[in-house]
Amino acid sequence: MDKLTIDTPEQVPLEFVLAGIGSRFMAAFLDTLIQAALFVILGLLAIALSAALNLAGLSSTWAIAVVFLGGFTVIWGYYTLFEIFWRGQTPGKRWAGIRVIKDSGRPINVFEAITRNVMRVLDWLPGMYAAGVCVMLLNKKHRRLGDFVAGTLVVH
Repeated sequence: MDKLTIDTPEQVPLEFVLAGIGSRFMAAFLDTLIQAALFVILGLLAIALSAALNLAGLSSTWAIAVVFLGGFTVIWGYYTLFEIFWRGQTPGKRWAGIRVIKDSGRPINVFEAITRNVMRVLDWLPGMYAAGVCVMLLNKKHRRLGDFVAGTLVVH
């Protein structure tokens, strides 16, 4: 079991168990299912809005705009907003019993949440989190690219 010990200025050691690929995968799996459900709901809302606008004799351009805005929010905002407002957790992370913290042991702030999740695009390359998993396998703290850039860790 990988542990991280951080010495505080008060000389009190904080000990964390690092989250491995398995627990992070389970969290990402549940979060992906939730995002897929949100996309289905968004699609159904777009169909209903488009039909209502067509019945009213209006263009469905607004329905398309709502779908794009909603899709952008689901893709880019899901992880970031949950990690900001749920103290480093998403529903998947909460279910898996893990959370994101700074490498100093402190809770993450808005900057770290945004930074690590913007880097998620690079972790996905060339597909299915291939780069992120390779980077996690090559370092002792199981950090992905976003964790390195934001200075964060995922712990139990």
